[in-house]
Amino acid sequence: MCLIAEIIHTCSHEKVAHAAVASLGSSFAGKVGATAGACGLSIGAFTARAVREFDEFSGEAERQAVRNAMDGSDQPILTGLQLILSPIIEREGAERRAGGRSSTPAGGNQTRTFSHFWQANLTASARPSI
Repeated sequence: MCLIAEIIHTCSHEKVAHAAVASLGSSFAGKVGATAGACGLSIGAFTARAVREFDEFSGEAERQAVRNAMDGSDQPILTGLQLILSPIIEREGAERRAGGRSSTPAGGNQTRTFSHFWQANLTASARPSI
């Protein structure tokens, strides 16, 4: 199974996704938690949804960027997961800092698509540090 498929297969489940985010460290997990909370979701639900939507909506360029970041990483699955989540978290954080509303207000439609976040921000040179 390719490594991206492994991320999607495992992290599409809330409990596994939550554990994976926790293993990325408290700083990153805190950012995921803040973003998830702003969307009215748990860390696991937010992460699982982001991973499933990455699977559904990503193009070859986005997948290749994730593969490139994972290549040679000591922890390729975690590197890939962090790269999938990072653009979403950065975009949501920027919106909150700018005083804008989160794309999904609490109690709002939680079926939103995250794809535009990482399609706009994911680059082949991006390599998160875990």
